[in-house]
Amino acid sequence: MHDVNPSLIEAARSRSWYRLALPGPLEAGFAETVRISSGAYLQSWLVVFILFNVLSLKLDFDVFGPERVVVPALLTLGVFLPLTIAAIMALHGTPTTVRQATVVTSVALVDMAIVLNSAEIAPPSHADTYRILAVIVPLVVGMIAPLSFRHCLVFCGAAFVLYVAYVTCLMLPRNEPTGLPLLIASLVLVPLKLAYSREWTRKETFLLTLEKARRDADLAEANARLVILSETDALTGLANRRAFTVELQAGWALACANDAWSAVALIDIDAFKRLNDTAGHPEGDRCLQHVAGVLKAAAEAQGAHIARYGGEEFIVRMPRAEPETAWALAESLRVAVARMAYPHPGLGETASVTISVGVTAAHGSLGALGVSAGDLLKSADDALYRAKRAGRNRVEAALLAPAPANSDDLAAPATHEIG
Repeated sequence: MHDVNPSLIEAARSRSWYRLALPGPLEAGFAETVRISSGAYLQSWLVVFILFNVLSLKLDFDVFGPERVVVPALLTLGVFLPLTIAAIMALHGTPTTVRQATVVTSVALVDMAIVLNSAEIAPPSHADTYRILAVIVPLVVGMIAPLSFRHCLVFCGAAFVLYVAYVTCLMLPRNEPTGLPLLIASLVLVPLKLAYSREWTRKETFLLTLEKARRDADLAEANARLVILSETDALTGLANRRAFTVELQAGWALACANDAWSAVALIDIDAFKRLNDTAGHPEGDRCLQHVAGVLKAAAEAQGAHIARYGGEEFIVRMPRAEPETAWALAESLRVAVARMAYPHPGLGETASVTISVGVTAAHGSLGALGVSAGDLLKSADDALYRAKRAGRNRVEAALLAPAPANSDDLAAPATHEIG
């Protein structure tokens, strides 16, 4: 329920003490958390309840004697015991709250009726003892059983009605004193307060859990936005230099580990300063956005990763790209920008924006010779510089290869001009 309106949770937490129910969706969510509770807790208490009633037969024997104890013994062993065993079986697994309440109410009322019957057939001097025990049964069960307030109201109400009916129908006709029994009967209602407080506390805990989950979700979302902002160029929406550097180093390490190729292309918009000087910086920003969009679409269509490297420069990483593949991809990027035909007022009325590209490829085996991701960048930058000197709007390639045996360098770029 992390999508619950925070104001709804706040309103629920500030509700009056007599409003136990939560607002619509919150009440339904709370009911779901209660519904899946295990019945093992009640099963364990029913086992204790059985032991208590079996051991109470000794009290019956002392009160009734060996001959008259037969009636309470038969009711306990022949009615209460089978019913309680059936109740334990009915609570197997994760019973519904209705089933739990039904089981608790049935067992307690039957046991209460048996005790009240014993009060009727017991010697007068012991009758009040059984009447008190008859009240203790629902009192203890109501305090132990994890009933909702609504179910506890039904349970306590049924027990109270049973006890009052006993006093009214059996004690009053005999003109026996009923003040004390009725006062004792009011104890049956004590679990109501406990059930109310227990449910209120559980609902408050539920609301606090929702609040915490909501705060955690908001914090995670905020952190995710911060990560995106820290790794994304605000103008173009591409990855920034910082994020790309980390990706490039990880990609080169992977190429070295897998003995695979890796390629990098460095891109520069031709005569971009003249465009800025002529048309202004807002137009320069629009140009960068358009070029970035075209490059992103073309690069990602071929499985490459692109970032804004700084100013009017972009950089592309091409995992597993061999030299010929890397050059072809770089050429496709150049062509894509040229076909965009974005006006370049700094070069004339009919001129359009173009790019120069320097691309380099290296085999992962060079990693063992000390070649790093920085060497790939330097090689691509050298190739880009040659493309600029050769007239712009072109691709120049460089291949990193092992240095000659008489060289002090671990590796040296061997370049060749293509196209």
